[in-house]
Amino acid sequence: MNRSSRSIINVACSLIVLVTNVVISFWLSPFVIEHIGIEANGFVTLANNFVMYAALITGALNSMAARFITIEYVNKDYNKANLYYNSIFWGKLIVVSVLLLPAVYLIVRLDNLVVIPSDIMLDVKVLFSFIFMSFFINSSFPNWECGTYVTNRLDRDYLPNMATTVMRCLIIFMMMTILVPKVWYIGFASCITSILLLIVRGYNTHKLTPYLRLGLKKGERQYSWIAVKELTSSGIWNSISQVGILLLLGLDLILCNLYLGATAMGVVALSKIFPNYMSQLSGSVQGAFGAELTINYAKGNMEDIYRDINKAMKITSFIIIVPIACIVVFGYQFFTLWVPSQDAYLLQTLSVLATLGYMFTSGTQILYNVFSTVNKVKQNAIAILISGVCSMFITIILVKFTDLGIYAVAGVSTFVNLVRNMSFTLPQTAMYLGFNWKRFFPQVLQTVFTSIILISVGYLVKPYLPVGSWFALFVTMTIFATVAFTISWFILLNKSERRIFISKISNKIKR
Repeated sequence: MNRSSRSIINVACSLIVLVTNVVISFWLSPFVIEHIGIEANGFVTLANNFVMYAALITGALNSMAARFITIEYVNKDYNKANLYYNSIFWGKLIVVSVLLLPAVYLIVRLDNLVVIPSDIMLDVKVLFSFIFMSFFINSSFPNWECGTYVTNRLDRDYLPNMATTVMRCLIIFMMMTILVPKVWYIGFASCITSILLLIVRGYNTHKLTPYLRLGLKKGERQYSWIAVKELTSSGIWNSISQVGILLLLGLDLILCNLYLGATAMGVVALSKIFPNYMSQLSGSVQGAFGAELTINYAKGNMEDIYRDINKAMKITSFIIIVPIACIVVFGYQFFTLWVPSQDAYLLQTLSVLATLGYMFTSGTQILYNVFSTVNKVKQNAIAILISGVCSMFITIILVKFTDLGIYAVAGVSTFVNLVRNMSFTLPQTAMYLGFNWKRFFPQVLQTVFTSIILISVGYLVKPYLPVGSWFALFVTMTIFATVAFTISWFILLNKSERRIFISKISNKIKR
């Protein structure tokens, strides 16, 4: 299968997985809130955030693994690929052993760190225990996800991911309905399904990359502190980037919990469902092209890299801006139907504040792959860290000394993130690839222009379309999405690109 077809399959599979996750979450979240309450549901997101903090340490070793292993494997230097593969495994085992005791202490003393209602204290601690257990199990095994990345067969990772998501939903539903509802059921289900996904990834790596082998016997052990140092010297900057991202986006629930209370934290967690899925949508499209970008870089195919980036930017914009317009135009009606017991206007406002940044950067998500592909992650890490620190301090000041409250929590990070992307990410990645620093700004202007048109059209036709029931809202959003995609088709793609796209689709159908 040629590279173009493989990329399209990767994108399609990633979108199928995302749609499945969205549908399940939209059904599951109100069900969970109804059974355990909005405060308890907020601690699920908080627990995952704490695991993200722990993952920063393993990320220093693990985040660049796929890049280094792929380059050596593609160039058929299997010895060096295995050296990286094994060194990462043994290095992660050391990190896990170091983190285990602090994690136990954190769970035991959790009530001293965050505000937890007394009636769910034990349940929340058990929830954290399962979430951390899942993290430690995954971190104690080799980088089995790299098999699909090295061979650009990401579909073999996306589809099992979808299956385990469905299974997780079924486990939670059955436990909530058969047993007395508890918040820790969510952590238990996540732990079970993550183990199953780990097994599938191990099988994929064994079948797709047979030359990658883990040396467990004494005479077969392959590891090198030099390799660990090489991986860590690059990966540490990715961990620093993640610290900045956490300061930007991951501390909002803690700030709400500490300054505004557990209920405010639950509201913000609920409002982030759209922004979280926009982030996942962006990451799905970005990840679908990441493997191909690394493979071409390993082969030295700079012309292919330039072409693939342009293609990815077009596809990303085309996919992401329509959901953005749907959120802005129909978010209030959705929240009214989805969680009728909550303030739909507040949830819509918070959701829009956290989402609007994608209007400017949706077409340039692929550029985030450039830093790791060319192994130039230091400057990006520093920029993200600075923006995260600024966002955190500005948010704290506004929460403490103004009446903005949770609006500040949702809006400041979006604004600071946007400033960093416009002033650093776009010009810097262009220069790394040999372009003029202004190369990607026309794409931003085109995306913003298209988004404004779509939102304007949505508000113009909204009064004439029914939205009072789930069926009516679904029909209305389907009609609007069809119109929006049509408008985007003519604005984002030129005549030649549309002709080539139609030709490829026609050839596929004829085959």
